[in-house]
Amino acid sequence: MIQFIAISILCYCIGLQISISDLKCFSHQIKYEIGTAQILCLVFFLTSLGFILYDIINVKFWLMLYACAAIFVSFLFEWFISKIDSQSLVVDIFLRFIAIIIFAYIICVYGLQLFTPFVLYGLYIRNCPFGVAHGKDLYLSTYLTRRTFPAIKGRNIIKISLPDFNYAGLRRNINQTTNICDVSTYGIVPDATDDILDRVQQLINDVGEKGGGVIYFPKGKYYFNKGGMHAFLQINYSNVAIQGEVDENGRPLSELICCSDTLCGAKNPWLSPFFITAGESLQRSNIFFGLQFKNKKNIITRSGSLADPGSDGEILTPKYVTKITGNALTGSDVIEVQDASTIGKYIIIGMYNTTKDGNLIKEILGVDVLRPEWKTSLRAGEEMSPSFQWLIEVKEKLNRTKIRLSRPLLRNIDLKYDPCIFNVDMLENIIIRDIKISSQWNGLFRHHGFPMYYNVSQAQKMDYGWNGINMKRVAQGCIQNVVIENFTNPLYVMDSRNITCRNISIRGYDGHQGIKIYGHACDNLFENITFYCHFADMLGGEGNAYGNVFSHIYYMNPCFKPVDFDFHGFSEGPFSPPAYNLFECIYGFRYIKTAAAMYNLPGCAQYNTWWNIMSEGEKKGAPLFICLPYVRKNVFQKTLSSISRMLITSVQNKDFNPKHMAEICQQRAKEIETSSMKKEEHQSLYHNIYCIGFKTSCKIRSQDDIYNISQQDFVFPISLVKS
Repeated sequence: MIQFIAISILCYCIGLQISISDLKCFSHQIKYEIGTAQILCLVFFLTSLGFILYDIINVKFWLMLYACAAIFVSFLFEWFISKIDSQSLVVDIFLRFIAIIIFAYIICVYGLQLFTPFVLYGLYIRNCPFGVAHGKDLYLSTYLTRRTFPAIKGRNIIKISLPDFNYAGLRRNINQTTNICDVSTYGIVPDATDDILDRVQQLINDVGEKGGGVIYFPKGKYYFNKGGMHAFLQINYSNVAIQGEVDENGRPLSELICCSDTLCGAKNPWLSPFFITAGESLQRSNIFFGLQFKNKKNIITRSGSLADPGSDGEILTPKYVTKITGNALTGSDVIEVQDASTIGKYIIIGMYNTTKDGNLIKEILGVDVLRPEWKTSLRAGEEMSPSFQWLIEVKEKLNRTKIRLSRPLLRNIDLKYDPCIFNVDMLENIIIRDIKISSQWNGLFRHHGFPMYYNVSQAQKMDYGWNGINMKRVAQGCIQNVVIENFTNPLYVMDSRNITCRNISIRGYDGHQGIKIYGHACDNLFENITFYCHFADMLGGEGNAYGNVFSHIYYMNPCFKPVDFDFHGFSEGPFSPPAYNLFECIYGFRYIKTAAAMYNLPGCAQYNTWWNIMSEGEKKGAPLFICLPYVRKNVFQKTLSSISRMLITSVQNKDFNPKHMAEICQQRAKEIETSSMKKEEHQSLYHNIYCIGFKTSCKIRSQDDIYNISQQDFVFPISLVKS
């Protein structure tokens, strides 16, 4: 009996290492360099076949029945563990070993000694579509070091007219303060088990009220939010830095640990607080900031996600200051205004749709006609949406009617769009550096949950509950030499400008959104960032995000789990999708993807640029551009999608009337039928895009406004941004 249990545990561990995705790499249909993880996966797969063949010889016909029963029991037990949702790895491992012992005992009672059920239990966990608590801790591939990527060497010299991206990132030297507050002198000691959140928050507030300073954490571990009250650290003052101790190689030795989630799920859960949140006093969590429709209608928008409670479109609005009185061309930095006397340092320049058919939004998107399923776009004309909203710094006031901006215009300002200026309060000089932040999240993640498998609360928590750093309403800030581990959303830059995020390592469990530019995120720089984990929406953003630069981003991907560039469209009704952003010198990404709700399409606006990209994981000959809501579905997929939408909508509306549920099913089936298009046609949804030196085996169709230069070789200059 003991010997059988030991072998059963071995079979379970073997099954755990077999990834179906990894095995696909041996088909040679996918562009991917097979590594140690894939070789081990194949070895374990062949070993498991040996155990299964042994069972076939002994049991033959009945093995299929035992296998089906084992998978069903695995499903039930993992569902049970997901409901417990323990943050302890030891507890989850113990529960699974108990399950194996029970399985083994039952099998022995019936005089059998089968190993296949235990291989299948491990195999189920490794490939479970619903998410597994502490799963990555059990996989050998997690601990393997990925090969380094080759250096990009430009061969072809390319001269092309593009926006100047050198305005991105921190544009001034932040004064080094002499006010350094060592937390240990305030009774906050490392490696203690008590919750120090309130004491650190008070220290941050005290330092901020006195003009700023550095909150310094000596090496060790510091625990926050142990009470489970969704509490979080806030930086609400300018000139505040959080800094840790480093070793001789510059590696952070100080670790701040978030012990509970920070979910606020009643309204806009996707805007829940982060463990470290800047600007909370200027813009509370769970609400957007920006310009509102002039003629707003009372419309509730809701996606097909179980985690989405719906949005009534409420946003915080800045103070109107003055009108713009003269047209201005792209490249100009001088604006004529009615009265410059009350204009502040930071402003939003807004322009409105002035015709019923949405003249401005069509120009921003680069289309002549708005598709009928683009509900948010269609609202722009009728509700007079301020579709162009640009967060910008005023460099100087030239006289009473003219101002100079801190950077040239990215597009024309036209008086026919009723351009206006609004003042925006911002924090300045916020720094987070030389530190590690982590959480006690157990890694249980299924993108947007799944109808009836997870409840609404669980779906929201895994999507938006464990969040790292949010630079919100900050100008001229920096996140540098930081390790972010075990967060479903590691890093947001939201309604902020001129933030530099440099030398960041993102590790731990796989999650929702890797790095996201959100709302009015403008002219921010993300440089030298390495991902050691996978995110459903890896790199991208939504809303009026302009002039951002992503440079030298690496996805290590030790086991085959491809990622894409990601766009999510409008954010909120009055906004518009991201434009004028640069992605350069990036390794390991696959496709350019839109994953927004159908009503928030298209995913991105014009003039986004990809420059010197080394792709990986794509299917050879597949289209480079993909828009998930338009992907064609077979009969099974249509049926599953219709049932899924029915269950989600019924739970959201708390309406389980059979007639209403049938109507939802029919409506979803019709929506799929009318909106689907071939993947080769998805590229037509992207306009005026630059793909230059994008080294990929994907196909890019010939299209007038997709600028595809040197697909098989990198180009010179290597980078469009000066260091």
